[in-house]
Amino acid sequence: MLHTYMTRFVSKSPREAYFNYRDLDLGINHNGHDSYLEGAAYGVKYFKHNFKRLVHIKTKIDPDNFFRNEQSIPTLPS
Repeated sequence: MLHTYMTRFVSKSPREAYFNYRDLDLGINHNGHDSYLEGAAYGVKYFKHNFKRLVHIKTKIDPDNFFRNEQSIPTLPS
């Protein structure tokens, strides 16, 4: 409901989201086999061209993905 209501107030080209509010309608990460693909669904909207770089850094710093939530930056598979 909130997503529908707020649509008229957000940018349109490209449509953006901000990480201080987790918009779960953009997607969630189940931290399984498809973690990167699930994370890219919302990650590119939050972080734009920095998403891939952040994934590589997160993989290096937190390879076991200990620090995670439903929309955290995913790690690459080992």
